[in-house]
Amino acid sequence: MGLLSFLRELVDGGGTAEDKMVRAELEQVRALAEGGGGSMVEGVQEGDRAPLGPKLRRRYRFSGMVQGVGFRFTITNLANAAGATGWVRNEHDGTVTAEIQGIVEQIDAVIAGLDRYYNRRTFMGGFTIADVRDLPLVADELEFSPRY
Repeated sequence: MGLLSFLRELVDGGGTAEDKMVRAELEQVRALAEGGGGSMVEGVQEGDRAPLGPKLRRRYRFSGMVQGVGFRFTITNLANAAGATGWVRNEHDGTVTAEIQGIVEQIDAVIAGLDRYYNRRTFMGGFTIADVRDLPLVADELEFSPRY
């Protein structure tokens, strides 16, 4: 499958069984963060889950094949599906910077989704996380979006 087909399926809701599994996991994480949505794992009751951690904000700098491959589009869709907020932008040195805000499960789900789409697919060149750091929260941020 080519990149354009992959991105179209990501937007249209089609895709492989793995793509559908990623979307289902993101929906579960979003429901968890919003305080509802039932159990994350079949057979585990609502009261059996550990309490949610505090919100945090992390800045990531991604290097590798991250420009010209739909990376900003993908991270935006993953973050919004998980209910995380923040932004992503291309840098002049060929890297991509993203600030992701949410509970740790939301942030981890976004990074895991990127790993599945870019590091585990043969047609993608892959990426590495060149830097990560915690930042102060941004109040009243409502969505995740690309910056230009």
